[in-house]
Amino acid sequence: MRSSTQTLVVTDGEALLSIVKDPENVISVMPGVVSINGNRIRLKYKRMFFSHDSIYTFDLSIHGSRMVEYKLIDSSGNELKIIFTLSDKNELLISASYSGEKEWIVGKALDQIVKQMGEGLRKEMERRSVSSSGDYSECLSKLSLLTKLIMKSKLVKSEVVEMREGELIDYLHQLILESQHYPVIYVSGSGDATFRILIVNGEVKGVYVVKEGQEYKNENVLNTLKGSYKVHVYVSLNPKVLEGLT
Repeated sequence: MRSSTQTLVVTDGEALLSIVKDPENVISVMPGVVSINGNRIRLKYKRMFFSHDSIYTFDLSIHGSRMVEYKLIDSSGNELKIIFTLSDKNELLISASYSGEKEWIVGKALDQIVKQMGEGLRKEMERRSVSSSGDYSECLSKLSLLTKLIMKSKLVKSEVVEMREGELIDYLHQLILESQHYPVIYVSGSGDATFRILIVNGEVKGVYVVKEGQEYKNENVLNTLKGSYKVHVYVSLNPKVLEGLT
């Protein structure tokens, strides 16, 4: 049997443990996943010119309040276990073990499995740590705070858009779909009016509009905007870019 472990030091271990109780959260950050069909997962791992490719059925077990275990077994009896254990020090221990055919291939991949799962779960925690009730509209009116946000983000789109009244909401929806894997999206537009919109985890968390000399900080005014706009879209994978804005 081969095994590998990694320890994550987190601020809220119980919250992270609740995340790993959802198989979707775990499988989405697990390397080697080729396809998923219900509780059946096709895994493929390679080493040099050789590979292990098989379909596993996974079973989730929760042991008390501090341990979550995933057991994956294929038709040949090969077994991959992934266990999450929360310590009294608020550390989450991720351990992966494999026993069966081609251990020299899958065993080599265990280090990568625990590492990538740890990184993925940490990012998920950071994404969820963003306040779900925060309103950043006031922040969007301040140039100094905008500069901090832009400096920490990545520009992914810059274009001129012609919009009729009522079309901006549909345009924003399309932007969210295009950048949905980013937890933070900032959109600015200048033209017949000026608008700044902050989207966090798919939800509008801040609106600032200047139209005909008047300032607005609500979503309703977005439906009234029309004309030609120069639009910039900034994104970030790290919700920490919002720290210090409120």
